[in-house]
Amino acid sequence: MAKNTIFAIFMIVLVLGMVMEDTQGEELCHEHFVQDPVCVPQKCADQCTAKWGARQGRGACGGGPGMAKDCLCTFNCQN
Repeated sequence: MAKNTIFAIFMIVLVLGMVMEDTQGEELCHEHFVQDPVCVPQKCADQCTAKWGARQGRGACGGGPGMAKDCLCTFNCQN
């Protein structure tokens, strides 16, 4: 009975390891755009989608407290 339990645990770990390897390959890349005078969320999103739409580009304003000027694009590194 103990051998069956150990074998079952080993198989579960093996299968989980194979699944994790496939999902870890999707790395995210980033690119910054500076917008004047402030970052407009919709303009930032549109700019990222236009440049990185094929790689599921998404944009968000950021850059600290106050009026943000940075537009951060996040997209898949590999297509």
